[in-house]
Amino acid sequence: MPKQTFFNLKDEKRQRIIDAAEREFSQCPLYESSINNIIKDAKIPRGSFYQYFDDLSDLYGYYFSLILEDIQENLIDSVQEADGDIFSAVKKYAGEYMKEIISGNHRDFYRNFFLGANISKRSKDGKHPGFDVYHSDRMKELRVNLKKEVNWKLLKVTNEKDQNMIQQLIMMIFFHSFANYFVHSNNTDSDPAEVQKEIERNLNWLEFGARRTEDK
Repeated sequence: MPKQTFFNLKDEKRQRIIDAAEREFSQCPLYESSINNIIKDAKIPRGSFYQYFDDLSDLYGYYFSLILEDIQENLIDSVQEADGDIFSAVKKYAGEYMKEIISGNHRDFYRNFFLGANISKRSKDGKHPGFDVYHSDRMKELRVNLKKEVNWKLLKVTNEKDQNMIQQLIMMIFFHSFANYFVHSNNTDSDPAEVQKEIERNLNWLEFGARRTEDK
């Protein structure tokens, strides 16, 4: 996680570093990114970088957390509009999120993120670093707020542990489908509309079950 010295910086300098990180991570995945490029772009000494972050993965985890915070906030709005039905909300939000991924401000970052994650997962040489997402106070607050907005009476959920598990499973389905899109984006069969169908199908399995039942 970022060191306190980073959060103690003036807003302008802190934003300069974030903007430099965005440009670097949008140009290439984490395993090809360079601290040198970031410090030159942000106009800070190399030594200062290590006063703010342990390494490049540390900065990446922080930058990605900022994007996740926005996703969480938008999802809360969708759940409110769906009167607490989290499954309906995620299905609707998936279409909006797909537009952001394909043509939004972070489209290049998303492509590098999903493709880089896929390569890192398959790599056995240890040259593709992982990262830990920074769990900010804002992120923790947003997760609590999301949980409050969901109408848990609609689901077979009896405790907080179950609630957390449902949320994790839903987000796994959400991101896995988008990752598949980018992995296969060079194929002629790759279609954004198929992502929406895949998310809805998998969420339906989670919501209603996948086992066939005979009509009685």
